[in-house]
Amino acid sequence: MEVILPTKLLNILMVSVIFSVILMALIQKCKTLKLINQSSTIWLLNFVFSFLLGIPFAYMFYDIAWIEGIWVAVFSFIGAPGLYEMLKNQELFTYKPKSVQEIHTEETDTKKLK
Repeated sequence: MEVILPTKLLNILMVSVIFSVILMALIQKCKTLKLINQSSTIWLLNFVFSFLLGIPFAYMFYDIAWIEGIWVAVFSFIGAPGLYEMLKNQELFTYKPKSVQEIHTEETDTKKLK
């Protein structure tokens, strides 16, 4: 089994999944900002936060070397949007992430009501 899935790869993937959840929650909070109104901006935020926070996260909490931290950041950059879509389309939990359009539509609706 070590030949197919090395232990180091499994450890990096495990840390990436944990960080992807944190990254997804951070990006959800950033979507409420007025500056974030396009999906390309979300993509850029995902990329920047993956590397700026992913490498130190892996090093600080899991004592992973910086080169392996880069892999954590890459896998988190790829995994966070997939995790977002999975949670958005699932029906087991009541938490549903919102898209940028849904957030800005709600803001417009509340302004119209006032």
